[in-house]
Amino acid sequence: MHCAKKCGAFLLVVFVFAAACAAAGLTYVAEWLSVADSPQKADAILVLGGGFTRPFEAADLYRKGHAGRVYVSVPMREDQFRLLDQAGIPFPREEVVVREVLLKKGVPASAIEYFGKDSVSTAAEAKAAQTLFAAGAPKLLIVTSPYHLRRTRMTFSDALPNADIRVIATSYDPFPMAWWKDQSAARNVLLELAKITFYKLGGRF
Repeated sequence: MHCAKKCGAFLLVVFVFAAACAAAGLTYVAEWLSVADSPQKADAILVLGGGFTRPFEAADLYRKGHAGRVYVSVPMREDQFRLLDQAGIPFPREEVVVREVLLKKGVPASAIEYFGKDSVSTAAEAKAAQTLFAAGAPKLLIVTSPYHLRRTRMTFSDALPNADIRVIATSYDPFPMAWWKDQSAARNVLLELAKITFYKLGGRF
């Protein structure tokens, strides 16, 4: 009986410790994904596809004089929007909206260019950037969402090993450290972990 009590107490301590580690790990995941770089003077700002908060940050960087050119990713048109296109129902393309945001926030049209075509992933965007900056060792500021920073950094660093890459989180897209309490944040974190694993295993599309 005495041994059973001791074993029970030991198991309780182990359970509490494991729970505490798991809770700490949950918080650490958000921090691990969202480590941002500090902006510096660069040759260009790249706005990745996937969110309309990103061009707002890119415009801020441009107005602060960090770079004189802004490149906007051209992502693949989603199936639901292609269906609207086929039905003759107008719905703007993502890159068009991003360009309009940049214009409204003070970036001149002469400073904006598109890069890539029908990119389906971060890896595809990195490949397009590799082609765009094939010569030299450019300094790039890559703007994306906080949860997307780590995968962006590893993907672009692999594609452009000679480039000086700074990955910048848009401040217009809040990312709670207690991500498991927010539906949108939880979805983004879980997807990012899966995509990072896929990428590390050699997956590309």
